[in-house]
Amino acid sequence: MPDYKNLELKELNYNSYLKIPELLSLQHELSSPTHHDELFFIIIHQAAELWFKLMLHETEALCENFREGSVSRALKKLKRLTAIADLEVKQINLLNTLTPVEFAGFRDHLRPASGFQSIQFRLIEFTYGVRESFFLSFFEKEKDKLGKLQKLLTLPSVYDEFVRAVDKAGFAVPAEVLNRDVSQPWKENAGLIQTLKSIYEKPDDNYHWVLLFEAMMDFDEKFSLWRTTHMLMVARTIGMKSGTGGSDGYKFLAARMEYKFFPELWALRTHLGTGYK
Repeated sequence: MPDYKNLELKELNYNSYLKIPELLSLQHELSSPTHHDELFFIIIHQAAELWFKLMLHETEALCENFREGSVSRALKKLKRLTAIADLEVKQINLLNTLTPVEFAGFRDHLRPASGFQSIQFRLIEFTYGVRESFFLSFFEKEKDKLGKLQKLLTLPSVYDEFVRAVDKAGFAVPAEVLNRDVSQPWKENAGLIQTLKSIYEKPDDNYHWVLLFEAMMDFDEKFSLWRTTHMLMVARTIGMKSGTGGSDGYKFLAARMEYKFFPELWALRTHLGTGYK
């Protein structure tokens, strides 16, 4: 419930509740003379950060649902997360309305700012298990942000929470998966593939788990589509140029296309309908 007493205006209204004046004052172009398209660029990225904030909020609740063993509530969270990811795909596609010449008109003013420095995007990836210490270097001067990422390196990922929920529901999850060192990268496990495969093939009264698996796939697929869309947008606007933060740009993004949040749910599809054990 909002704390109405602390709102700046005595009378609650749309603008005071949503802080519209403050929100609309946060866009500051750096180009001089001001380039027409820079405001467009800023708003898209600020909006993306707001959606990242909500994605983290929903993910926190999703993990709690897994810990509680509530499949139906987890399904609800995943449905919203997928819708947010879908919106993010459409939003980043808007950048394709910038021609390369238009973007070049203000791009150099962004250096050394880079999407690498989006702490919320890194928190999302780290929370879902894509944890690369390489990115910690971008936050060395921001100890609070660095601390958040370092803490996540020691905590179970969303996928870990899911696997533990599967185990608590009475399905056979290998001990090496349950007891793994969560600070280490995930390693695909044949026994877990077999367990998830068996639920798919003979769900009996557990079809709600199948629906959960498919909802997780929906989100993972949509997030992968975001990666692809981002990569292609970069190629379209700057070609093979390096990123403003010094990355390899397109080449770096292309190298990350294979990342998946829920690997066994992808792997088992190869074996459905077979005698895989």
